[in-house]
This record gives sequence, structure tokens and C-alpha cells, in this order.
Amino acid sequence: MSKMRFTLAVAALTAVSGLPQAQAQQNDNGLNNGINQLPPQTTELDNQRYEARRAPTSSSRQQQLSVTEAIVQKLQKANENEIELAKLAMEKTDHQELKQLTETIVRDHEAINQKLRQFSQQYQTGNQGPRVPQQLCQIADQACDNAMRMTRDMLNRYEGQDFQMAFLGQQCVAHTMMLAELKAIESTGPQELQPLAQEAISKVESHLEKAKQLAKKLEDKEDGGSRTNRS
Repeated sequence: MSKMRFTLAVAALTAVSGLPQAQAQQNDNGLNNGINQLPPQTTELDNQRYEARRAPTSSSRQQQLSVTEAIVQKLQKANENEIELAKLAMEKTDHQELKQLTETIVRDHEAINQKLRQFSQQYQTGNQGPRVPQQLCQIADQACDNAMRMTRDMLNRYEGQDFQMAFLGQQCVAHTMMLAELKAIESTGPQELQPLAQEAISKVESHLEKAKQLAKKLEDKEDGGSRTNRS
């Protein structure tokens, strides 16, 4: 039964964790080709009105995040969710190895978020460069909240070893997705974020490997107990 919980958790989290990554909006090609062309025989006043509509205002750009800021915000949210779920596991399990893993997850993800906060305080984007549309950031943020609520509700339905296997399944999915995103940032993301991504990768890889090993250990223990009971 616990093995099934692990499988169900992996399947459920794969479905709810595919969060959209907001893409940058370039000022010069933010409109489609159809409206980039001015209508023929326009007056100078018409041209001025067109350009006023076409150019984003200073206040609207200030409300939009830069690509780097949007990535940092998304990573902070993901880390906060990992911390919250690990603390939930601390409360619901008395398995010593799982408690040690959750303590490590909390400590490491809090350290990552601390460095992200320090980076945010030092990073100055000004009013230049590509921006991320505000609505896309809001959608991504809401999707993250929805996934967190659905995950927490799912885990709270389980107790004992069923909870342990469900939580480990969730952790395998969550850390796999975070690892994939960090590696993408490391290879193709903003240069200023790459050192932070490199540092976080080693910790996330360690959490993922430990979660897999512990899930295998609990699964083998359950299978051994089932064979003993049948004999």
C-alpha cells in the first residue's frame, strides 16, 4: 500500500508541478507584425498618438519585473514551498531518517533563500532591459500557490508509512523539477544568477538522491515484511 502511495504521489505531483516559466517581453517587438505597420496616409498627429499607445509608460515598466527579478521571485517561492512541506513532514512522522532529511531540506533551502534575498537587495535593474509581463508573473505565482495547496491537501490525507512514502514521492518530483530549472539557469540564464544556481544545484541533487535512497529503503522493508507475513 505504501509503495502505491509513492507512485500516486509522483503521478499527482507531476501533474500539478508543471508551472509556467514567464518569458521576457522585448520592447521593440512586443507587438505583432500586423500592428507594427502604421496605416497609410496618417497625419503627424496620428503618428504621435500611435507611438504614445505603442510605447509602455514609465510607471507600467516599473511595475514589471526584469527577467532576473522574475526568476529570483520564482526560486524564492519554490524554496518556501519546500520548507513548508518539510516542516509538515517533521510534524507527521517519527521516522528518524526521514526527520533528518527534512531538517536538512529546511536548513539548505532557508540558506538558498537567504542568498537570494541578499542578491535581490544588491541587484539593481534600473529601467532598462527586457521585462516580464505582470500578468504572466501573477499567473505563475497563483499556479505555484495552487500546486502547494493541492500537494499539502494530498499529503494530509495520509498517516504513518503511507505518509512517508507519499512525501518522499513528492520530494523526488519537486527536487527533480527544481534541479532541471537550476541547470537551465546555470547554462542559459542571466549571467549574474549563474553562480547562485551552481551552488544550489549541489544541495538539490543531494536532497534528491537521499529521498530516492530512503524511499527504496522503506519500500524494501515493506516488501520484506509482506513476504514474512505470507510465509
